[in-house]
Amino acid sequence: MATMGRQDSSSPYQGVPDRPLQSQPTAGPPPNQPPVPGAPPAGGQIVGGTSGDLSLNLRPGSRTTSAPSSPAKTRESLLQRVQSLTGAAREQGASILGAAVGGTSRSSSYNKDRCFTLLVIDDQNTDWSKYFRGRRLHGDYEIRVEQAEFRELSLTANETGATVSMAVFRNGTKVIRSFKPDFVLVRQNLRDAGEDHKNILLGLMYGSVPSVNNLTAIYNFQDKPWVFAHLIGLQRRLGKDNFPLIEQTFYPNHREMVSLFIYFFTHYINIFFFNNTTH
Repeated sequence: MATMGRQDSSSPYQGVPDRPLQSQPTAGPPPNQPPVPGAPPAGGQIVGGTSGDLSLNLRPGSRTTSAPSSPAKTRESLLQRVQSLTGAAREQGASILGAAVGGTSRSSSYNKDRCFTLLVIDDQNTDWSKYFRGRRLHGDYEIRVEQAEFRELSLTANETGATVSMAVFRNGTKVIRSFKPDFVLVRQNLRDAGEDHKNILLGLMYGSVPSVNNLTAIYNFQDKPWVFAHLIGLQRRLGKDNFPLIEQTFYPNHREMVSLFIYFFTHYINIFFFNNTTH
């Protein structure tokens, strides 16, 4: 049997290939103690394969996935992107609005000698100027639209026509502007809650201002009994079969209606008790 000599510590261990210098090796488990599952081997060497080892390769040349950025930094970068997009959208919207306002101001300039003024009585929910923009009468005359509500108007009328004054706001200042309408379009109710604008309608009729919708019809339709009286006249001429109507009763005030109701109520009560006592 060949004798084994003691190997010199300065010579490399035979049978083990040279490997790069790793970090300081840690002491392995005692010889009689079984290795801990999942623990890295002695010397800090990373063993490849599919053994399920979850240790990290910390060598400078490793291709490990970088750690995710901080959530706070991620939220901050996302907020900056949103703010930049919002700022760009705001600037674009402001430029579009400025162009639209500029175009409107340019198109609102009219030649006073070559235009007709249309007074539209309506609230600001509908912009009537866009429906008449670019329209012309008699080929050359433009249509200038002045829109206001009944409560914003005041007028004076004589045999030559009516002069309307309306309040407009320019740069936060209230300015009274006067003009003579060539014709009028009424789109607002003549009566509102607690307000009656019949005087404006009478002024337009007194000044003989032409109207798109009939001013006489507007005046007549402000009272339903007046309208129903005309319908009854048509029924008498045409007959009930040709012009049927729902029967209605007119009371001049609520007191007359209540007193008549009490009369009929007591009358029917008396008849009811009389019939019960006789039987």
